[in-house]
Amino acid sequence: MQQHLRDGLILRTLSEGVASDRDRLPDFYASINTEGESDRVKDGIRLWTRSLIDGHPTVTPDDVIVVVDPTKDDLLVSATILIPQVWRYENLTIPVGRPELVATHWDYRGRGLVRSVFEAIHARSDGLGHLMQGITGIPHFYRQFGYTMAVELDDHAFYSLYALPPRAESATPAFTLRTATTEDIPLILAYNDHHARGRLLSDAYQPDQIEHEIIGRTRGYYPHTEYLMIVNMDGQPVGYLVLIDSLREPHELRCPVYVVGPESSYLATFQDAMYGIRDWAQERYGRVPETVMFYPGVHEAVDRLIDRSYAGHISNREYAWYLRVPDIVAFLQHITPVLEQRLEGSGAHRYTGSLRIGFASLRGVELTFDMGQITGIVNITGKDGYDAEFPWHTFLNVVFGWRTADEMTAVLADVWTNGKASVLLDALFPKKLSWLRGLA
Repeated sequence: MQQHLRDGLILRTLSEGVASDRDRLPDFYASINTEGESDRVKDGIRLWTRSLIDGHPTVTPDDVIVVVDPTKDDLLVSATILIPQVWRYENLTIPVGRPELVATHWDYRGRGLVRSVFEAIHARSDGLGHLMQGITGIPHFYRQFGYTMAVELDDHAFYSLYALPPRAESATPAFTLRTATTEDIPLILAYNDHHARGRLLSDAYQPDQIEHEIIGRTRGYYPHTEYLMIVNMDGQPVGYLVLIDSLREPHELRCPVYVVGPESSYLATFQDAMYGIRDWAQERYGRVPETVMFYPGVHEAVDRLIDRSYAGHISNREYAWYLRVPDIVAFLQHITPVLEQRLEGSGAHRYTGSLRIGFASLRGVELTFDMGQITGIVNITGKDGYDAEFPWHTFLNVVFGWRTADEMTAVLADVWTNGKASVLLDALFPKKLSWLRGLA
């Protein structure tokens, strides 16, 4: 992987065994990525970095890419970590690479170092067989590396803990929260699978990933994550939730996961869960944060309970995951069983013919069908003859169910479909919520 870049800089991985790279990386990220932050956040970034490069269940030294300046005692000047993971598209697993902790030294910016690092990251990800990459980060910045915003992300629903009425001393809650242990991992995985059935993209966690989340990180890492089981009056789990502490003041409390299994319901657990979150925060911080923020993908019942509450608010301005699919043909071939299943009983049931989709760059893909079965997916080139056009990577918004083709057309005049494509695209790629954390 080692490369000699301009100005004598060297790109390499931790697998080359240069001790100074490993030793300096936590401080490098803490200094570059925490401008204006407290010492608590800086220490949290150091601990997070250490947890990624030492003992993480999926990250190896080959996945940690750094750029150094040998003329300045191998000063770290740029770095990124690739976090291999597995997601699901409906019920199909997809190998994915997540770049995270992207940083470049202030004195070395504007030299194309992030581009060089991402070329190396993408090469590594391709070598691992990843069909896509996903990253969260600076708006617009990562488009230059082939990414497009295509799946909802970040704060979606807000619930005021201040507005919870005092609980009567004589009241016995039907449900309470307790800290999760490694013995809860099989249940956590089962609850994830239960909720993921209603989502398009979701995380396909492995036991060692959840174990690392629960016991594999040093307390105080950034952003600190707490796994809590929702238990009934008999102490039996019925679901679980995850709380994220940003380590900032005043405390920002987020809930990316609130899942109830078949043993109970959201309607039954919601109020007690909110009290439990409030009590947990009071014990942890000595005060209660004003609001708990829920991520997209939570159950629709949670949305309604929040939206209909005096204490709640649903945001319509969600941020988005950047997604990159380097080989759209390979990806569509991988999800072909899902696409064929979606055609059954649709307006394109047992369709025979073709669908030509252009990407506004004299290239596109063609899907051919025979009685509802996909018999071919190939790259095509040319200026004319397309049934639909999506400029650059905007087609991914449709593939990942965030927007329909008509919704894309409403805001982008250069997205268009003919009648055949409109029917096929709506059948093949229905609008559907995703539920992604992308464990880092």
